[in-house]
Amino acid sequence: MKIEARWLSQKGTRTDDNRDHAGIAGRHGEYLAIVADGATTGSNNGGYARAIVEAVVDWFAGTDDAWGHELIQAKLREIHQALRKSFPRGSASIILFHVTDKGSLTVLHSGDCLLGRHDGQVHWQVKPHTLANALADMPLDAIARSTTRHLLTQSFRSREFMAPDVLAEKKASGTFLLATDGFWAELTESEQETFLGGGQSTAPERDDRSVLQLRLSAEAPSEILLEDGGSTNFYVQPQASQK
Repeated sequence: MKIEARWLSQKGTRTDDNRDHAGIAGRHGEYLAIVADGATTGSNNGGYARAIVEAVVDWFAGTDDAWGHELIQAKLREIHQALRKSFPRGSASIILFHVTDKGSLTVLHSGDCLLGRHDGQVHWQVKPHTLANALADMPLDAIARSTTRHLLTQSFRSREFMAPDVLAEKKASGTFLLATDGFWAELTESEQETFLGGGQSTAPERDDRSVLQLRLSAEAPSEILLEDGGSTNFYVQPQASQK
């Protein structure tokens, strides 16, 4: 399995720092990517998102534990407990993407970071955990327009551990997106394509907006190729090949 990873991230106007962070690691023919979006409210949620990403990536790269969503649920609980002292009011949305050389895919998500498939347009595969869609299923564009989408019913917040939802596929290929809400909720479909092409938003009022684009090639030799995407909030362990 070859993975071509491209991280595109643009700082918003609502905080002094970009609170979107991502990372990727490979080991023995399997790969783990993560995106974390620190909440806008609170003073250090960008640092919290970064700490989550680094802890998950370092753990995956440094362990030989057999993968399973039960294992990562337990590890996320450990990371949550370890970070509570340093970030007592920490709050972030997370999405993890694990794939093997055989194409077996597991995605875990909590909050409003989403998984999409991309084939010239985006097909979103999960729904966010927000108050807007808590009581009834809603189309994603309706959730995006709702003011209550900013109130999360589930996330990776330090005050309480909440196990992420799990999505699994036996055979995955093609191009996937791991996106924060600044991408899927604030950009139109055409603006999303422009952003994926390297364009930047000029909206005077905007959230941080980021997307990790992952192209999977099942028949290719095992490697991670990184494309320069425009942000330094991307943590890689071990060092991957650079295009």
